[in-house]
Amino acid sequence: MMAPVRRLRRLLVLLPSAAVGGAERHTATLAHALAEVGVDVTIAAEPALLPGLAPLFHRLALVAAPIGWREEEAMEANAARQAGAAAALIARHAPDAALLPLPWPSHGLGLQLALAEAHLPGLAIAHLAPHEPVPVPAALLRAALAAPLTWAAVSAPVAGRVEALHRLRPGEVAVVPNGVTVPADDPTRRAAQRLARREALGLGPDAPLVLFAGRLEEKKGADLLPALAERLRDEVSATLVALGDGPLAASLAAHPAARTDGPLRLPGLVDDVGDWLLAADALVLPSRLEGCPLIVLEAAARRCPIIATVYSMEYLGEAAHSVAWIVETLSVLSVHPGTNRGI
Repeated sequence: MMAPVRRLRRLLVLLPSAAVGGAERHTATLAHALAEVGVDVTIAAEPALLPGLAPLFHRLALVAAPIGWREEEAMEANAARQAGAAAALIARHAPDAALLPLPWPSHGLGLQLALAEAHLPGLAIAHLAPHEPVPVPAALLRAALAAPLTWAAVSAPVAGRVEALHRLRPGEVAVVPNGVTVPADDPTRRAAQRLARREALGLGPDAPLVLFAGRLEEKKGADLLPALAERLRDEVSATLVALGDGPLAASLAAHPAARTDGPLRLPGLVDDVGDWLLAADALVLPSRLEGCPLIVLEAAARRCPIIATVYSMEYLGEAAHSVAWIVETLSVLSVHPGTNRGI
C-alpha cells in the first residue's frame, strides 16, 4: 500500500541563530521560493534578531520567540527553553512541517525535542560543524533524535560531522551544496565599480584593493585582518576592505591599521557586496572553519580571484585548487592584482 500523499501548506521555520549570516541568507532564499509556490511560511527567531532578518524575509511573516541558542546558558537550559517556545509556536501556527536551519549542529536540540513531542516532520539543514565533536548529554541527544527529521548539509565534511554527532548512519545526511544566482558579465559596470569604490576610499584609480566579507569573528579569521592588511600594504601597496560586523568589530576598529588612511578599512554591514566583488582585485578568506561559503560562490560568479585557507575551501576537496589560490597559512599570502580566476 502506498503512503498517503501529504501536501505542504504551512511551514514553520525555527531559526536558532544568534546572528545574521550565510545560514540565514540561505534560509531566506528557501523561504521565498516556497512562498512563491503557495506555501504559507512563518519564520520564528530571537526578538533581537528580527530587525536584521526583516530585509531578508521581506513580505514573509516574522515572529519573535526565545528559540536562539545562547552560549552563556548550559546545554540543558538552552534545550528546555527552546522546546517550550517551539511547542507554543507549533500549537499556535499548526504547521504541516518545520524547517530547522542549523548554524551549529547542536543548536537545535530543544527544537528537535518539540518536533518529537508534536510528531511534526521537518528538514534540518546543517550549515557548519566543528572539526571536534560537540559533547551532548546522552539522554538529551536520545530524546532529540526522536524527532521525525530529514537531514541535509551544505557539504560532505559537514554531513560527516553531523552524522557522527547525532549518531546517524553514514550517508543519512544528504549533501545539498549552496548555490547563488550568476549575474551576466557586465564590463561597463565592473569598470564603474572599480573606479567608484576606490574614489570613495580615497585611493587612486589603479590602487590594489583586496576584500574580506563575513562575520567579524575568530572562526572567520577576522582577528588576523590587521596583520594581513599591513602585509598587503607592505608587499603590494594594497588596501584591505573588511565588510561585515561581529564581536571583533570594536577591537578591529581600535587597531592602528584601521586609522582613517590605514591599510584596513571597515565599512561595516553593506547590502551591495556584489558590487564590492566587482571592484576588488581579490577576495581573501582567512577562515578557520567553513561549510559551503556563499561568499566564495558570489566571488566566483563575478570572476573575482579568491585567496583562501584550506579550511575555507574544504567543501570542494581537491577541486578547490581550480577555484582559488589555497594557502596553508596566511604568512605566505601574496596577491597579484589584475589576475583573474573563477569557476
